[in-house]
Amino acid sequence: MNNSNIKNIIICGNGLAGVITTAALAKALPKETKLTLIDTLCTHEKDIFYGNVTSTSTYAFLLSLGITEIELLTQSNTSFSLGTHYLDWGEEKNSWYQCHHQPLPLIQGVMFHHYLNRITAKFPEQSAIGPYIMSVCAANKGVFAHPSKDPKSPLKNIEYGYHFHPAELRKIIGRKLDNWDINIEKGSIKSIEKSNGEIKSLTLSNGANISGDFFIDCTQGDLGIYDKRINFGHNRTLKAVENISPHNEIIGSCRKVHGNIEKWKSQTFLQDKLQILNISEISNKKDNDTESRTHHSTGVTITTGFSENPWINNCLRLGHSAAVLSPLTPAPIMLLQNDVKRMLELIPISHDMKIEAKEYNRRFTEDYIHASTFESAFQPAQTIIKKESYENKIEELIYDKLKNKIMQFKSRGIVLQYDLEPFNNEDWIQIHLGMKRIPKRYDALADRLDETQLIETLKNIKKNNFIISEKIPPLNKYITGLIKYLRKQNDKVQSK
Repeated sequence: MNNSNIKNIIICGNGLAGVITTAALAKALPKETKLTLIDTLCTHEKDIFYGNVTSTSTYAFLLSLGITEIELLTQSNTSFSLGTHYLDWGEEKNSWYQCHHQPLPLIQGVMFHHYLNRITAKFPEQSAIGPYIMSVCAANKGVFAHPSKDPKSPLKNIEYGYHFHPAELRKIIGRKLDNWDINIEKGSIKSIEKSNGEIKSLTLSNGANISGDFFIDCTQGDLGIYDKRINFGHNRTLKAVENISPHNEIIGSCRKVHGNIEKWKSQTFLQDKLQILNISEISNKKDNDTESRTHHSTGVTITTGFSENPWINNCLRLGHSAAVLSPLTPAPIMLLQNDVKRMLELIPISHDMKIEAKEYNRRFTEDYIHASTFESAFQPAQTIIKKESYENKIEELIYDKLKNKIMQFKSRGIVLQYDLEPFNNEDWIQIHLGMKRIPKRYDALADRLDETQLIETLKNIKKNNFIISEKIPPLNKYITGLIKYLRKQNDKVQSK
């Protein structure tokens, strides 16, 4: 980047996507690169669609921005998360834990769930997958501990993300911006000067004229500095209604979600608050207008979908200006992180950005197709298999992939994975079994293991998980004690 001709980068919008992007650029680029963050004077209410639960990758991502877990826990109300507990989901009223976890053990080279399928008829009490997943055992009891470094401990398999609120995360990252030499301009975008399709400068409501080499649009989709996003994938209008109430105790290490893919409610315990988020799909414009008039002060609406080409010429759309996903899964915040990491990897070094833009757009599209495929898996299998009409070519591709996944799993227990999917085998196994997609057959190689030995192995895994889950503390006690200890240690450092 030292020999780069890109010396002036403009980030538009200081919502969650904007501050994350600015922090990432400031941390990664040399001081010679001028960064300007434009506060477009908008509210950040649509940030709620980034959700309230992260994936396991967030720890490392925040660390790359210079935010440690100590800072995250002591300077915001963020809490630990083992995943999501879906309760009475859909018409079939399915309930299951969708937890973060290391890969389940391979036994003689055969994936673990095949052995459970093998014993289902004869030993049904041993065939549920939850008791074999340490994270699920801990979530079921509302307890938590960091992963163990002891290779013999079941806690080595536990993984975690965070329960968070987008506004709190935005604040803690925003405070980091004070550590870097970043020019901040306040004003809405009034006009855009372009030449040969490239943006040359922006004129703001405060009269400032901001010129740059590379523009990153992190607005919330309604004040984009480029053409309006053309949505691909699932085009749905979603309404979010949030209620936050004080709560002095964290109850449970998983968020709870009830409902169906069209209308659901989540309950998420932060350190000092309970967040209840209601998401509902608005089926048509009339409903949308009615909802907007009736609930304008309490609800936020947004249209899901993603851009086919978020990077055009010298402008990259990032965040909600490029894509919106339902916060049913951790995908919105997970893919925002992926987009920022991809941007850093492909940051242009000359005004000819065609190669970088092409590669960014390719990987962006793959990410959002895979995430949309996972979200669509929360529908009944028959609804998915019978679907024949699609809004666009991308939605058809999403359902083709999902149909293949479901048919392969239901037929032979095969966990079909495409390249670079953001959700792993364990995620797919949990949702398939949670939605009661039971394979008709299992891998014949699973029969090589003696039945008595298999049952003994399974009982030992369950027993060890149970013993550990009985010993570790409730999340509320764990995080309270941890924060107290961290603050005490910090006071010692400050006093020296």
